[in-house]
Amino acid sequence: METNKEYLELVNAARNKQINLTQQNYKDIRDIFVQASKKLTIKSSNMKNKTLSKGVVKDYIKQLRKITGIISDELEKSIENAIEQSSNNATNIQLDFFNLIDEKYNLNLKETFTNMFNKVPLEAISEIISGNFYKDGRGLSKRIWFTKNKVNGDIDYIIEQAIIQKKSVYELSKDLETYVNPSAKKSWDWKTVYPNIGNKQVDYNAQRLARTAINHSYFLSNIRSCEANPFINIMHWELSLQHSIRMHGRTDICDRYANNDDGYGRGNFLIKNVPVPHPQCLCSQYGIVEDDLESIGTRLNKWINGKSDKLLDEYLKNK
Repeated sequence: METNKEYLELVNAARNKQINLTQQNYKDIRDIFVQASKKLTIKSSNMKNKTLSKGVVKDYIKQLRKITGIISDELEKSIENAIEQSSNNATNIQLDFFNLIDEKYNLNLKETFTNMFNKVPLEAISEIISGNFYKDGRGLSKRIWFTKNKVNGDIDYIIEQAIIQKKSVYELSKDLETYVNPSAKKSWDWKTVYPNIGNKQVDYNAQRLARTAINHSYFLSNIRSCEANPFINIMHWELSLQHSIRMHGRTDICDRYANNDDGYGRGNFLIKNVPVPHPQCLCSQYGIVEDDLESIGTRLNKWINGKSDKLLDEYLKNK
């Protein structure tokens, strides 16, 4: 069971957009932390040798909490924007496919096709951001809140260790800058003073959250838009080109999905049975359109000119 080449070209174009989106969002998130780290250094000369008294620490923690609050706000904006783009990337596969048919066969159905899919990305975005898509019901804001708390916990640990080591306020600020900047190299001395977080990447949880949200918003919009396409009943699970390399020759659940056979061909599922990708998944899922453009165009043309078509009649009735 194979899909037609024009449709597959749109799928591949969408996947390339997803790769670019994920890479750009990764850079954006790192930059959020890098810019925040620059606000941590205390430049005032009279603070350079000041010890970490309770009063100084209390005031500094207030400043730090403001900075982590800003990080959270910027993360939420960045991820929400990526979720929106991701949802549109998936939905546009179907919309572009029908518009291609519309132009080629002069169907004059562009508005109809747009109406078929315009709610899909909005609903998918809402489900991901609100948390309704997830079993635990945690939305994006709540997940970012947990990420912020982990960062705040690490910052508190650094402050505690700095006090034990009798570091100055300035030294503490430089150590915090090293922690918050994901591009900064941590020296052996730094890792010795802060062993509990020596190898931690401050942006790891935020990056994982973003990748998951981008992945799931694409998946959900993809499923919903395929459901809205009367010519799609089956979806295919395709392993990413990097799968074997990333797995170092081992297999995981994605291999099982790619080799699944419920009677529709290897790696194929009924739309309602397509598994949700795991958070770090780079595999793709796409609808299978067996008919060629001419068959679909001819069928739609006959239908709009009054010929009864059970599939399209039922589909229209359900819209």
